[in-house]
Amino acid sequence: TFPALRQVAPGAEFKYVSIGERAETAALATYGEMFSITRQAIINDDLGAFTRIPQKMGLAAVRTVGDLVFSILLNNPQMADGTALFHADHGNLATKSGINTASIDAARVLMGKQKDGSAFLNIRPKFLLCDIADEGAAKVALESEFEVGASEKSNTVPNSVRNIASVISDGRLSGHNGWYLKADPVAHDTIEVLYLDGQQAPVLEQQNGWNIDGVEFKVRLDAAAKAWDAKGMVKTPKT
Repeated sequence: TFPALRQVAPGAEFKYVSIGERAETAALATYGEMFSITRQAIINDDLGAFTRIPQKMGLAAVRTVGDLVFSILLNNPQMADGTALFHADHGNLATKSGINTASIDAARVLMGKQKDGSAFLNIRPKFLLCDIADEGAAKVALESEFEVGASEKSNTVPNSVRNIASVISDGRLSGHNGWYLKADPVAHDTIEVLYLDGQQAPVLEQQNGWNIDGVEFKVRLDAAAKAWDAKGMVKTPKT
């Protein structure tokens, strides 16, 4: 993080600061598959299903990128400091709880108290990420006018976390013991997807067979996903 600014006395020169190098590193990997269709299969394909193969390959590439991101959440990898991404030493592992007003507020406080050296970062959540089965409970907890408890909803106490984050749910977290608060990735380092030369779209190639009548398809994508910093993410294990 860029350090706090120092006072410049009247007539004095501005001073240079230095920023340490990022300890985390990432390496791109190539992902791809091939698929071949015989000429006879194409002739017999009355429904035209094979004409949609390139589209299906593209969608598979998109899912692959999502799998890379969620594998970080599911596997909780070790960071460069030798500590797991979500760990008490990183100040981003909350007490076990379901999704309700109190638990969201507790995760919010952990995120807001993150420091870089002696500087408080005051990071605010932007997204709540959860299992698709918990989407309803998450929306209730974030959008209700009154406080949502572990087993009931108040009709008098205002909901202190109302609309502080948007809900994102995904089936990849099905059966996973936890939900997350995420900061705005534009402002804070969280999990980033990297592509070769910024090429986000998969490369789709097609060629006619020579030894065997038919068509061959190939899809390729160079990508990686990396958690750059633990400060912009908080995990709350579920009970």
